[in-house]
Amino acid sequence: MASLLYTLSVFLFNERHHVHNAQEFENRFWTIFAVLFSTALFFAKDSPLALGVWSPSLGFLAVLISGYAMHVWDRSMHRLEMSKLVRLKRGTATSSLNRLQDAGIPIENILAQLNACLNDLDQTYIPSTINNWFYKAFVIRKEREVISIFEEAEPSVLNYLVCNSKLGLIFYKVKDHQSFKHQHRTKLIELLAIEKLSQLNVHSRVIVLHSLQTMKLPANAKAEYCVRNIILNTKQDDLSDLKTLMDSKGDYWCMNKLIYDDITSDIVRHDILDHIQRQAKVQFNHIAFNTRRAKTRKRKFWRKVLSDVDDTLTCSGGSYPSGIDRRYGKKVMYPGVLGFYRELDLGTDGPDEWPEHTAGNLVFLSARPHVYKDMSEKINHAKFAQLQKMRGMHTTPSLLSGDIRSGVETLAKNDFGPLARKKFENFQQYVSIYPEFKHVFVCDNGQGDVQAAQMMVDTYPKQVEAIYVHQVQPISKTYKYNKEAWVTKPVKPYFFKTYTEAALHAATRNPPLIRVNGLKRICENAISDFYMIQNKQWPSQKHKWDRHGELNQSLCYCNEYLAKCGEKPVPLIESERLWKDGQKVQTPFGRGEIVSFDPIFNMYEVELDWRPLDLQVREFKENASKDLPKSAPEKAKKLQGTDDSAKTLETVFENEEDARENNSTNFCFDSDDMDGKNDQKPSSQSLDTSADVAVPHLVNDSDSDISSRESHNVTARIHCRYISKFSPPNLPVFAKEEDNKSSFSFWGSRSEPEEPRALFKKDDKCGTQFGCGTVIDYRKNSGIVVVKMSGWSATCYLNAECVNVVSEGFFNRMLRIISTDTTKTSSTKKTPAQKDSGSPFTTDSILCTPYGQGRIIYLPDESNNSFISSKVSGNRASTKKAILNSTTPHDTVAVSLSSWILANKTSPVLYCTIDNARRWKALGDEERAKNSGGLLSTFSTIVSQSVKKLIVGKPKRTVGDFPSEISVPKYARFFSDGAVVNSPYGIGSVTSFREADGVYTVELDSWKMADGKNAKLFTTRDNLNHHVAKGCIEGFPVLTSLGLTGTLISVQPTTGIHMIAVPTAGMVCYMQPRDVLRPLKASVNDNVLTLYGNGKVVKFRPKDDTYEIELCWGAKLFATANSLERATFN
Repeated sequence: MASLLYTLSVFLFNERHHVHNAQEFENRFWTIFAVLFSTALFFAKDSPLALGVWSPSLGFLAVLISGYAMHVWDRSMHRLEMSKLVRLKRGTATSSLNRLQDAGIPIENILAQLNACLNDLDQTYIPSTINNWFYKAFVIRKEREVISIFEEAEPSVLNYLVCNSKLGLIFYKVKDHQSFKHQHRTKLIELLAIEKLSQLNVHSRVIVLHSLQTMKLPANAKAEYCVRNIILNTKQDDLSDLKTLMDSKGDYWCMNKLIYDDITSDIVRHDILDHIQRQAKVQFNHIAFNTRRAKTRKRKFWRKVLSDVDDTLTCSGGSYPSGIDRRYGKKVMYPGVLGFYRELDLGTDGPDEWPEHTAGNLVFLSARPHVYKDMSEKINHAKFAQLQKMRGMHTTPSLLSGDIRSGVETLAKNDFGPLARKKFENFQQYVSIYPEFKHVFVCDNGQGDVQAAQMMVDTYPKQVEAIYVHQVQPISKTYKYNKEAWVTKPVKPYFFKTYTEAALHAATRNPPLIRVNGLKRICENAISDFYMIQNKQWPSQKHKWDRHGELNQSLCYCNEYLAKCGEKPVPLIESERLWKDGQKVQTPFGRGEIVSFDPIFNMYEVELDWRPLDLQVREFKENASKDLPKSAPEKAKKLQGTDDSAKTLETVFENEEDARENNSTNFCFDSDDMDGKNDQKPSSQSLDTSADVAVPHLVNDSDSDISSRESHNVTARIHCRYISKFSPPNLPVFAKEEDNKSSFSFWGSRSEPEEPRALFKKDDKCGTQFGCGTVIDYRKNSGIVVVKMSGWSATCYLNAECVNVVSEGFFNRMLRIISTDTTKTSSTKKTPAQKDSGSPFTTDSILCTPYGQGRIIYLPDESNNSFISSKVSGNRASTKKAILNSTTPHDTVAVSLSSWILANKTSPVLYCTIDNARRWKALGDEERAKNSGGLLSTFSTIVSQSVKKLIVGKPKRTVGDFPSEISVPKYARFFSDGAVVNSPYGIGSVTSFREADGVYTVELDSWKMADGKNAKLFTTRDNLNHHVAKGCIEGFPVLTSLGLTGTLISVQPTTGIHMIAVPTAGMVCYMQPRDVLRPLKASVNDNVLTLYGNGKVVKFRPKDDTYEIELCWGAKLFATANSLERATFN
């Protein structure tokens, strides 16, 4: 069974093998494969259908039936394919029939006679080989009769028979017999492709080529040369029509497949492509000399529109590997895409509407691989036919597929390069077939399309007219897109999010690609396409609202341009209404009732209920009992009346960042901006904050009449996404105390909680992501905890979720009580002589801190300032003087960090609490104890660690694990001082590095301060990378500040030093980036290729960019960079 599967895979993926040269060979393969497979299925002992093991006769019969069934099925499928009539967009079939009947020609009888002969030759259940053995004379007579019908036909009759008969099946059923006199297939093909070719119009020639393709060209020895004869005898505009019609049949038998796949002879292929190129030059000359044919040619469409499928025509829904766009539902067509294709195909010189019976120039470049025959292409062509029938696609497009190899490489390596190269190869072949056309490429930036577009522009700069890139992800994430590389190219990609935006660019560019009325039609198509997307096709309601606002925004821009051109604007898209007038809803500002709805901006005007909660509850209960809610018209009248107290609530953002986080249409616009101006976008997205906005206030019980809210009506204009279903108001429920409960319990209070316990209390010890600290204040309303950090002088304002309060636990609490009592007892027994400063330190003692070793220069209980002053000397005098000049007592310890030296040759001063100083000293003692070793110290460490785990309680809140100690990690240095680096703020030089936090100090070269100094940037390595001289690439020639030319060997990333080999001087230069001036095409002693032969560069003049070249034949050439290429040989 494994060998059968292997044979099947080899057969399917090797379509160029001679087994596929004729349909008879393929039919025999499938028949033999079915026999072998059924034999294994029916006679293998471990098979679930081992019929032959039980009864060999039945098994043998089942094998025969399976083989014959496969034989008949394959023949019927192929017959069905060849029997399809080619229906091109041409409305002349009926008119031709009428003309022939008026001329007295019995064309229907002739066609019926031809079909009768075909039915006699085509036996459904008997193979042609067996039929020829038993009825050879009958078959030969019928084949001659078919040939005679075509021989005797007049030109008009011949064209009608070719277009309305099953010509492909006729070519297949008429055979070449062994006798030389009976080579009927060859004679029939030569009759139509050579002898009577001049009588066939372009439409009939397309049918003949298609029939030869379906028959398979290798099935007849002269078929390829007949194809060559048809194409070489079709010239100029007729040749362009023939190629376009070949690609507009709606199947994969296209012109590209005919030339590059079906034709196996390189000579025939070369002759055809050479003829196409020569005819294209003749067409260009007609335009250049403005001949009579040029006027006719200008009325035709000479632009090919090439487009991707996934994430360009339809949304992939983010299904890998098809695409990544999740803005629309899967397989949803983007609004306006078909109109954009149509208008690009129409251009600016053609008719305003697409002619009904005209073949278009739309081609799809798909990355989906080609599988055996048309298994994959058939799915896409069925989709295109559905779009043409249901959605109005203006033409039947052609399709150029990928291959399995590029698809497998992309999936295996997660690299879109193979897909890009395959699309470029397809484009190369397509341009060679259509050199007389311009090409517009429409793609997306989700995969490798932009790289393919870059290769197209680099190779064919004159054939590529424009590139439109559908932005489905940020431009910075586009595969191998470098904006600087496109600066010098004649065509640059235009990124767009909606097709109306792309259409506006196509109408306003110079020269324009579409007309103004074409832009209007695209906008109208986009609106209708958006309405046709069903709600179930959207990923969520939010996606629909986002796309509605996005498309309306681009429509506003289009309306502005249409108004400038004197065209009427198109209406904007209206949103579906979800809430009715008078319906109660919930909003971010409180409860309210819907008053009106703006469908353009999807915003509701809501009357807010800002009365006290007890009044809302009372009214809700009364309305529920009466079931008589107020009507919306009454609400509207009150809002539109002369009551000056009616106000409008609007949202105010504190800064621009808050405004960006909310949608531009989040809550409200000024009502004056939208009255009668639905076709224009708002002039500003800033929100009004007038002083007339009503402010809610509490009222006394005496004023708590329900009608009191009529005196201050507050309305808000809110986007639909911020409105939710109404929730009835409820008063807060307070717990009641029960008298029968005991006021004391051994395990704790069993009464109901009097008040919710605060999450944080003052002086609580806590842990944060910045270290340990003490709670100073807790703001319940905003959820902000004010924490004073331990170990460093800082106060943090943190969200409650970021603070972890640790309880002491039962044992820790008991030990703290005991230690407190002991301390009190010992303190009472102390004599005045024994009192000290409360710390085990003295001035000038050494202390190891997390920031390095230092010397204590001040203690909180030091009262004799003169003692410290007497010890002040040298550069530390100014620091200690500032400490002593303070009039308030200090509660911190001042430590001069001797391991840090500042720019003024002084040491920084660290301020910490006495507790932190003790802890740091204890940590130092423990470290020394560990180093001392010993059995007793080891045992004491184990005991202390075990007791510590027992007495520490569990945290009240488990937001995250915070360190109990301040640890200062050491960061490894990467960039050296003086290294030139790139930063988000420009190019700069590294001046210093802090190992404690890994921060580099970078002096920015492009930023000058008011004092003339450069700005300094403090950042980590993640935001820096080494700088390479502008435009220079490793391994390519460069020009240095020394006037020498050389090759850039490498760039040291840690120092930014450029290593440049200068062969003329026999040395290697180590230079800063500023000393590498610019890249060169070649350096001195490099071999180059010129128009006059090979040579070697002997000198370079920087002042005029001139190369002095010694040619291989002794001459000396002075050339610029554009006229030479650097050679790779020595």
